[in-house]
Amino acid sequence: MIKDNEKLIVYLSSKVNSAFKILPLYEEKNVGVKVYIDSLLIELSSLNEVIEVEHSDEYLSLLATLKGVRKEINKEDSKHSIVRRESFKCIDIIKKLISRLEEDV
Repeated sequence: MIKDNEKLIVYLSSKVNSAFKILPLYEEKNVGVKVYIDSLLIELSSLNEVIEVEHSDEYLSLLATLKGVRKEINKEDSKHSIVRRESFKCIDIIKKLISRLEEDV
């Protein structure tokens, strides 16, 4: 397993845009939004298998929040305010992870 915080910081920085992309896809009623979130979840869930993810509380919170967004979007009467709030929460979690990792570098 790779332990390289600098690589993890670069990777997570790219995931900020990935998390942000959820909201416009949802607002456009893009049928691919569910697949997009599933793909992001698979990628992030598998991350810990290739690189040691420190600060696992934020990492787990990110995965759980993304699963919550997916669950909300799957509802027939999904609420924009919830999808928006939780999407931005994912972004904040990623930024916190990056910040904590930068402290360790």
